[in-house]
Amino acid sequence: MRYLLLLVFAAMVLGCASTTHTVHPAEKKPMSPNAVSHPVPYKEGIEKSLKMAGENRSEIEKFLKDAGGGFRKTAAYFLVAHMPPAALASLTAEELLSEFNLAFKAREEFPWGKKVSDEMFLHFVLPNFITQECYQRYRAYLYPLLKEALKGCKTMEEAALELNRWCGARFTYKHTQVRDQGVFENLKRGYGRCEEMMILYMAAARTVCLPVRHAYTPLWSTCDSNHAWVEVWCDGKWCYLGACEPAARLNEAWFTEPAKRAPLVLAVVFGRTERLEEGEEIYDAMERETVINTTKWYSDTARVKVKVTDGGKPVADKLVLFYVFNFGGLRPFAKAKTNKEGVAAITLGMGEFFVSSGDDKRFAIAKVKTEPNKEVLLELKIGEQKLEEGFFWLRYPSK
Repeated sequence: MRYLLLLVFAAMVLGCASTTHTVHPAEKKPMSPNAVSHPVPYKEGIEKSLKMAGENRSEIEKFLKDAGGGFRKTAAYFLVAHMPPAALASLTAEELLSEFNLAFKAREEFPWGKKVSDEMFLHFVLPNFITQECYQRYRAYLYPLLKEALKGCKTMEEAALELNRWCGARFTYKHTQVRDQGVFENLKRGYGRCEEMMILYMAAARTVCLPVRHAYTPLWSTCDSNHAWVEVWCDGKWCYLGACEPAARLNEAWFTEPAKRAPLVLAVVFGRTERLEEGEEIYDAMERETVINTTKWYSDTARVKVKVTDGGKPVADKLVLFYVFNFGGLRPFAKAKTNKEGVAAITLGMGEFFVSSGDDKRFAIAKVKTEPNKEVLLELKIGEQKLEEGFFWLRYPSK
């Protein structure tokens, strides 16, 4: 097998910075006249969200009250329980309700809407929130345009492909600032980064009741930068496409071959979920979203288990970082925490990666190589393993 080789100088300084965002909820106030009761499934999330809303609490409560009964009520509670703090503190009931109503309207009017289960609808159609872009009422603008554009589509696959042609005719790739543009900025400017291409396509897809989710590789192994794209749910399975990059069929994109060498591919789910498709695993379960490891869909994989010890004893709840060479240095692309036996486990793509654990004073670092469908075991001994001076090769499959 041919390999791509990367030459890495061992004297590089390894490290990574993490940022913790602390939310300071408003002081508890008496319930407003619009106060609502809490369904059991989202009770804790609703209570936290109402506290985060602060002075805007009455607007969020009004939205919950006006959303309706039955599944509409469940959907409204789900949305609020997982809504970003900035949205909770700023959006009016009318702003939320207008987009909420259009999501339900699309489910009724588009021929594939009845194929979308309640669970898929909640996680992958209902939310207006995609990444860090500001909240916009894009459904109200896009709905009539896309209804006309998709009038000849009968299946989810036909709609997904035609939608990409519609987006691709209006948007192309060009590097922009770090802050993500919203849907209307994208349409006005006509260009943006891959993440902004993804934002436009996902907004359009959710407008017409096509379930979609954000997929990305944090860093490439064999070149600089990273990439983001879209996974769309079509007739019972997830498929990928390059957002705003039209193709003749699903699962066909310029990154199909590069993704086979990706160290890690992740997909983001709005809200908490434990529902996984075959080959998926939860990478990170956060309070308001779930990140899923979908690397197996794109490439050969290996299960990597790292045991962290200190003085021969296993270290529990210890962060383990995995690195590739990108942008001129070794940069972390994945993380995992050790269990009570001191073992951290993760599924990775093919190649050679550096792995480290510890702190600024005492740490361990070693290199690990993955092979298809094999389990790889590595022990990191805190304070005992360091890189020797010199050069190292990092090898990855060429195709």
